[in-house]
Amino acid sequence: TKVDLWDGGELVLNGAYLAASGRHCDMTSDIVAHGPGRNAPPEGAKVDQNIRGVVRAKGQGVFQGKVLVAKPAQKTDARQNHQALLLEDGAEVFAKPELQIFADDVQCAHGNAIGDLDEDALFYIRSRGVPDLEARAMLISAFLTQVVPADLPEKVREEITGRMESWLTEKSQ
Repeated sequence: TKVDLWDGGELVLNGAYLAASGRHCDMTSDIVAHGPGRNAPPEGAKVDQNIRGVVRAKGQGVFQGKVLVAKPAQKTDARQNHQALLLEDGAEVFAKPELQIFADDVQCAHGNAIGDLDEDALFYIRSRGVPDLEARAMLISAFLTQVVPADLPEKVREEITGRMESWLTEKSQ
């Protein structure tokens, strides 16, 4: 995905990838905040990028995200976040979040976290009588659905979360 933003422009880019055994998912974004257009006062662009990934054994996920803030793009507010779960041994995630900032009056941040399920959270759910597989699916579902915008039409939201749930419950993965 390549996106060019001018002052006053706003971009919310949420995404999720689910890589089963033998599958490769690659998400790449290139976002440029240019600065003011003709005769426009500098007000900055806003970027909010949030990507989640879930990868099973022998699956591979890749995230390459770049946000470039050009020198005239003062007051830009850019956030970039990538998080991934490695569900099994042999799962791989490669991430390269990147900020290039040439302006000096900005608020920009990026983050990246890759790991497995929180064992304390899993223990807590299981101690309430929830079977292990169901507890894992609940945690993964909660992790993924955070990137599904709440303001989507209900049918679209149900379609997206339904596909995520279906992937989580497939036995052939």
